[in-house]
Amino acid sequence: MTVQEVKPPYIVWDIIVSIVVWLVTGAFISIASFAAIFGLAFLDYCPPQSCSSEAAVACLFAAGAASVVVALAGFVGGLVRMLRRASSWWITLGAFVLCVACWMVGFVSAWRAIGW
Repeated sequence: MTVQEVKPPYIVWDIIVSIVVWLVTGAFISIASFAAIFGLAFLDYCPPQSCSSEAAVACLFAAGAASVVVALAGFVGGLVRMLRRASSWWITLGAFVLCVACWMVGFVSAWRAIGW
C-alpha cells in the first residue's frame, strides 16, 4: 500500500475573486478595443504636419496586442496556481492592472500622434 499525499483544499474565495477579475479584464479589453476603433473611425482630418494617423493606429494596435498577451499570461499563471491550490488572486489582479496600463499608454500615445 502506498500512502497518498494529503492536498490542501481549494481556496473558494480565491477562485471566485480570480474568476471575477478575469471577467472584468475581458470586459475592459473589449470596451477599450471598441473605444479605440470608434475613435479612429471618426478621425476626420489629420494634417500631415502635426498628425500621423498611421502612428495612432500602430499605438492602439500595440496596446491591444500587449493587453491580450498580459491577460493570457495572467490567466495561465492564475490557473496554474489555482490548480496547485495556492493563492492566485494577486496574479489576476496584477494582470488587470497591467492591461489598464497598456491601454492608458496606447491611448496617450495615439492622442500625441494625432496632435491633441
